[in-house]
Amino acid sequence: MIRRLFAYAAMVCVVFLAAQRNAWAEPIPFDADDTIDEIREKIRHNGYQFTVAPNPIFNLPPAERSTYRSRRASLPPAENSRLAASSVSALPKKALPTSFDWRSYNGHSYIGPIKNQGSCGSCYAFGAVAAAEGVYNVAMGRYDANVADFSESFIAWCLGEYGPYYDHFAGCSGADYDYAELLALTVEGVTWEANFPYTPSDPGSCTHMSDPVVKFDSWGRCGCNDIDAIKTAIMTYGVVDVAVYADSAFDAYSGGIYEDTLTTCPGSPCAYTTTNHAVALVGWDDNGDAENNGYWILRNSWGSTDWGEGGYMRIKYTSARVACSVAYLTYTAPADTPGSVPAVNSLLLGD
Repeated sequence: MIRRLFAYAAMVCVVFLAAQRNAWAEPIPFDADDTIDEIREKIRHNGYQFTVAPNPIFNLPPAERSTYRSRRASLPPAENSRLAASSVSALPKKALPTSFDWRSYNGHSYIGPIKNQGSCGSCYAFGAVAAAEGVYNVAMGRYDANVADFSESFIAWCLGEYGPYYDHFAGCSGADYDYAELLALTVEGVTWEANFPYTPSDPGSCTHMSDPVVKFDSWGRCGCNDIDAIKTAIMTYGVVDVAVYADSAFDAYSGGIYEDTLTTCPGSPCAYTTTNHAVALVGWDDNGDAENNGYWILRNSWGSTDWGEGGYMRIKYTSARVACSVAYLTYTAPADTPGSVPAVNSLLLGD
């Protein structure tokens, strides 16, 4: 009888320890107020392969830090039919290379240097301009020192704060999930940075609505977590505008392949999943195993020296909800424009 009791107790201990091991093995999410040491311990526990370090963004109090991440909820999409967008279908997997990067295509860069939004919730304008510049450069065959430089201030202050899209985005107050800033680029267009240089401070009015602008043909959304569709949009059109849910680890990122537990798109519809920061994607790398190791090359707007890998991040394909709300622009160059990039479409189509 005693032996049976001991055997039973031993079995209970084994089951308990196994349960504990399973619990310990579960990934631990990052929190907004994590310290650097807490982030590093969670990275170690979760088996992630990226590093963090203090920087000017992370060093801010959490409430102040959140002003740099300024996406907000929208009205139900059905009430915003004017914001309807087309969508891109994924091409067969075999048509997509294992890696691609608009910073280095045929030896040239089709996107300019990293920018800095400053202490202003204008990330949406920088995400939109990154996409606009990338798409325009590809269509017009502009690269390296000749890349386009559009005005974030025109979006933030002329189209937003003092313009017709105030109910969707405005100045330093952020933007909602509707991507009205991309719609605005197809209706109103965007002027050049030289005409209205970036300012993170309210200018009090907009005096640039008569400046020359570039108007885009259309905008669209990729399906939620549809990795091939996102790759297709990047290769077909150029840099894409995306949203992420940035937390303490994202803020403190200093290098490696970023990863977290926010890998699904639970919103309804899924493209309206909660996110808080707008960025852009310039390319990807399947990294030997697309399903488990693949990552995007993410372009941020927090400067090139104080954050990430020169202002960029390598981020796993579905981490930080990066693949939930992806949008792209289209632009058709005039017929007599030399130097566009037909080789990309030829590669996609297998020519």
